[in-house]
Amino acid sequence: MIERRPLPYDTLELTHRAIDGRRVRLGYALVAPALARVDLEETLEIPPSLGPLRDGAWAPRLLAALHLAAGTSYWKTCLPPRIVVPGDPLSEDDAAFWNRVYTAGLAEFFYRNGIDPTGLAPFSGERKTAAPSTAEPSGETLLLWGGGKDSVVSHEALREGGIDHDLLTIGRAWEPTARSGVVAGTTHHVAKRTLDPKLFELNASGAWNGHVPVSAYLAFAGLLLAALGGRQAVIASNEASASSGNTIWNGLDVNHQWSKSLEFERAARAWLSRHTGGTLDYVSLLRPLSELRITKAFTTHPAYFEAVSSCNRNFRQTADAPARWCLACAKCVFVALMARPFLSETDYHRLFGGDPLADPENVSYVEELLGLRGMKPFECVGTPDESAVALKLAKEAGRPLPHGVMTALHEELTLRDIDWAGATSRALARGDDHALSPALLAALDGYLARH
Repeated sequence: MIERRPLPYDTLELTHRAIDGRRVRLGYALVAPALARVDLEETLEIPPSLGPLRDGAWAPRLLAALHLAAGTSYWKTCLPPRIVVPGDPLSEDDAAFWNRVYTAGLAEFFYRNGIDPTGLAPFSGERKTAAPSTAEPSGETLLLWGGGKDSVVSHEALREGGIDHDLLTIGRAWEPTARSGVVAGTTHHVAKRTLDPKLFELNASGAWNGHVPVSAYLAFAGLLLAALGGRQAVIASNEASASSGNTIWNGLDVNHQWSKSLEFERAARAWLSRHTGGTLDYVSLLRPLSELRITKAFTTHPAYFEAVSSCNRNFRQTADAPARWCLACAKCVFVALMARPFLSETDYHRLFGGDPLADPENVSYVEELLGLRGMKPFECVGTPDESAVALKLAKEAGRPLPHGVMTALHEELTLRDIDWAGATSRALARGDDHALSPALLAALDGYLARH
């Protein structure tokens, strides 16, 4: 096991940012007196499929925001107390936003490394917010595409609602995103992100390492690509339960999914309002839904069953991916639990290629998901109530979990004072806490009535 220690750098410089042809270049440097400077650069390739690049009035501000969002990966190596940002000083509102990203967005990192986050966020605002650059939106929408069940439900809801959109994957051409994109049958753009290799060398040598708010990066990368490609909005597929945290650490709500939460979505939309006048949009189509309701809808699309994966081991920066589903992580166990009430044995095994719920080694994950022990796993999973309702629905549908230990968990839950009717209704209802436009809400409601 690598011994983690803070590197002795006191400054992170954001050295340069540029759109060089069809490549976005973001530069950083770790600096301290009497130490060798560490220069780093990561890139994002703009896919030719987006078409000719436009000189959007918003692009410089979105590029600057992406520079800061990506900077969490480099700042976390040593948590330097000073960040030097090129260009105009941050406004008070923007400084507050980025301090929140660098605190709540890194809360899991602080928790796992035993670091008190108090006062570490380094941004200060030196001016009022400048007037936004405005322009008329045009073009289609970009749907962030991860190749899993959530992306599929968003795509099908938009397609059935007649809302033109393309798919956008940011990272690299992972197999699940490509396979499911083919099934979706619409234009699929892939923008390759390459982190500086020296970051992995720093991590291997013992620099602080851990979870970063990757969905904040995806949001601003998607918005920059939308502006450059003449698109009007970026749609995510983040659900209601992404706002539910895992634990509290030094007064901070530790939420593995914070950058997928409604708090982040609203803060990012406020940033867009300040900088684009609100004419470029970012919103999650699935925000009013639970994971259980999303999975219920997904199970009505069997064409995707042998293509999709929601196992996050497929999307790690290093190490080989599993065969679609690893069947041994909390995410695989959770998605299987959500799908169990709605699928026949044949379709269930066709989707997963096995059964993570049949492995006694995974019982501890089920207990954590149900809130019977420990805390909710640090994964993109739903609330204990959703998991409990899924277990109950599976038993009622004659699809109980595969071995006696898990069946016993249902008996333990029945001893609790649970309002099952209310919990089930809430888990399957469309909520009202969201930022959807009337057109998107109508498309979602129409889709839910059919699925």
